[in-house]
Amino acid sequence: MDEEVIFHIGIDDIDTPYGGCTTHYASLLLAETIKSRDIELIDYPNLIRLNPGVPWKTRGNGGVALRFHTKSYDKALDLFEYAISFLDDYVREYGRWREHSQPSIILYYGEVNELIEWFSRKALYDLIPLDLLYRVLDKIRDNTKYYVTKGKGRGLIGGLASIGYRMLDTDYTYELLAYRSLEYLGTERRVEWRTIREMDNLYSEETILNYDYEEDKPLIIPHGPDPVLLGIRGEGPNVLIKAFNKLIIHEPVPLRIIYRTNQHTDAHLKVIPDLSEAYIYRSVRVRVKVSSKPHRVIGGHVIFKATDGFREIDVAVYEPTGHFRDIVEKLEVGDEIEVMGVIRPHSSRHGKTLNLEKLHVIRVNPIVVLRNPLCPRCGKRMKSMGRNKGFKCPKCGFKSRDLRKIKQIVKRDLRPGWYEPPPRVFKHLMKPIKRFGKEKKYFPRTYNPKNFIWVNNRLIL
Repeated sequence: MDEEVIFHIGIDDIDTPYGGCTTHYASLLLAETIKSRDIELIDYPNLIRLNPGVPWKTRGNGGVALRFHTKSYDKALDLFEYAISFLDDYVREYGRWREHSQPSIILYYGEVNELIEWFSRKALYDLIPLDLLYRVLDKIRDNTKYYVTKGKGRGLIGGLASIGYRMLDTDYTYELLAYRSLEYLGTERRVEWRTIREMDNLYSEETILNYDYEEDKPLIIPHGPDPVLLGIRGEGPNVLIKAFNKLIIHEPVPLRIIYRTNQHTDAHLKVIPDLSEAYIYRSVRVRVKVSSKPHRVIGGHVIFKATDGFREIDVAVYEPTGHFRDIVEKLEVGDEIEVMGVIRPHSSRHGKTLNLEKLHVIRVNPIVVLRNPLCPRCGKRMKSMGRNKGFKCPKCGFKSRDLRKIKQIVKRDLRPGWYEPPPRVFKHLMKPIKRFGKEKKYFPRTYNPKNFIWVNNRLIL
């Protein structure tokens, strides 16, 4: 094959609760191969977050796609085979794999076709059964090779979906990920919190969710034994580099890299016309009306019912969302709203439930109350003398059977608009309100990225 070929490597299911990370593996692979295998990147490495409602997902349900040009199909195969060998070594080094993890790599060469694009979009908000995956793989088998360490290949779902979601005409952001040395895994991350706050003060307009000031905790530092030291998310690569350079870190940073990603874009929310399409484990956005007054239950969660006029669903706002529950509790029956979140299956305690991520209040229903009339003589509020017996003024004694109760509209302590939970409960794909209006809609089909990967603090590309 002499003509220049685009090829894509998709990677997924390398994250576990005990160590290992899909982006870490992909970053190491890229650092190892970028200068040695006669390939040219056509994009930043892509980190694609998929449906957060998948019950067997890895920590962030994210796959990685690496996209290259090469003039030789053999070079593409050589890189694919090296990636397999590298994955086997990585799995052994970061061991203790959970039983249902199925680390997978898939190679696809050529332009992404409509079938793969459809598959990728579906994986953003829906469950993908394995039989659908293999039906798609069968249709693209002439352009595809794949490898699974064990199991039936569930990791191929994320790998193929990452390949197909190119973000050429959809919104995207960037993330700078810094990784730890092996000997530091499992220890406290040595980043000065003070410098994270200072960085946020400087760059909060172009970075995303760096610090939770209510809890006085950083949001860029993960927890657990994985190799990620920190991740700064933002609107462009340059601001991430500036932000990182403001941090004081007291441990080695052997590798850092910038990914282009669909994080904080709401890409996972499928707009559905009504609740008939609110399937369990699907991530949706739907317009409904409040059909029961929100109330708190044991544990501090807030629950209410919403309807599309024919069907009803429970909507849940959980205790960690803090003040967001106070806003939701101001809803009244009849309010027109748009709700966004993952649909959870019913249980013995509740029906099918939407876990609320964000709330759009479209119209608040006026509350009308009936009040006793004012006395026509002295202006004092009158009192009822009993059913159908009229009213009597408690001040001047005036009586009347002709007066009627007055309808009054109570001013609502809730206005139409967008409402979101505090930063600490944001998941990877949830778009903060402050990003509204910053959405991007274009990225070149081929783009040779620069200044995005560092090994031992030395820029290698």
